[in-house]
Amino acid sequence: MFSFLAELPAQQDQNRPSVIRIEGAGEFSRTDSERSSATSQQIISAEGFSYYTTSAGIYMYFPRPNNNVRLFALTGQLLWSGELVSGRFFIPTGEGIYFLRVNNKSYKVSCK
Repeated sequence: MFSFLAELPAQQDQNRPSVIRIEGAGEFSRTDSERSSATSQQIISAEGFSYYTTSAGIYMYFPRPNNNVRLFALTGQLLWSGELVSGRFFIPTGEGIYFLRVNNKSYKVSCK
């Protein structure tokens, strides 16, 4: 089901999100709990990846490897950064507005 791909370095705050790799083939095949929490959310096709948000966080799909990903709070504080391979991933964020930067392109995402 879920397996941890990356954790935050020890020097960073333990309350910041980590990234979870979602096992399984295909772009997005939502579970029942994901479907119920994402009823009003649409899958956004961005440049080189796609994503959707829920009140729990951000779900992303990368068809190709080597994706430089950074997540920022509205204040500009860096919450997470790393290199993600191809596949499906989840960043637990909680409700709020964030800036997601993928391969030098920025996206404003709203988790509600």
